[in-house]
Amino acid sequence: MEDIEPDLAVCLIHNPAQPEGLFPFLDTLLALADQVALEIIVVASQPEHPALARLERAFPEITILENSGADHPAKARNHVCRLAAARYFSFWDETLRPQPGCLATLIRFLDETPEAGIAAPRIVDTLGMVQPSVRSAPSLATILCLHTPLGRLLATAPLILKQHLLLEQDHLRSFEAQWLLDTCLVIRREVVEDIGILDEGFAAHYADADYCLRARQAGWHLHYLTEAVAIQSESETPPAPTRSSADNTPRLVGDCTRLLLKKWLRPAQLPG
Repeated sequence: MEDIEPDLAVCLIHNPAQPEGLFPFLDTLLALADQVALEIIVVASQPEHPALARLERAFPEITILENSGADHPAKARNHVCRLAAARYFSFWDETLRPQPGCLATLIRFLDETPEAGIAAPRIVDTLGMVQPSVRSAPSLATILCLHTPLGRLLATAPLILKQHLLLEQDHLRSFEAQWLLDTCLVIRREVVEDIGILDEGFAAHYADADYCLRARQAGWHLHYLTEAVAIQSESETPPAPTRSSADNTPRLVGDCTRLLLKKWLRPAQLPG
């Protein structure tokens, strides 16, 4: 019997600090896959962790890949992109719960819209309130307001951040986006073949912003689809940037600097 080509590769990263975190996500994902053929790949930095053995027993459909870079999201996701056979790749935060029709809507839209390279669903909390997961492309002004004292001192900072977070955008309507957060992304295989994989030079932040920028520069369109819905589980905080001084780490500074260099100064000289 001929093997069925998977529609969607789902990349998950096992977190040893929350070893059981993937169980409820996978329960929901498999129950609501509809007609979407899935290829589920879990990247683990500690393949001997007992939770992974339980995961394999509970979900024999999954593939577990050992990767010492699993604590580096870009490296882990690139590992999946190199090995997966599906027509589309997707990155998911394990705290999300796709709702009925979510996967089918995303795949159908991409199938019917060949110029669309990346799509993402609407994320809501358990009360149905939208948790915005779309941003404008990061600028020097937004990075300074998000990650430096200027966010508290600059009079125009609230306006800059309001525009960056698209707070005046109607998130109950689908629209074309500049930056879709990697909380949940579905990426066309042809995009990866066209622009390559994620830039592993980003240690922890902004790899998704860079990838969206590169896709748009190559002529691909990015779409936020309100018809596809995922719920943020109640025990987790929805994704949102902060201006905490704790964020001012060397890794953050390096990632911000890399993003700005690639965007404006010397994109041809940086890999990824």
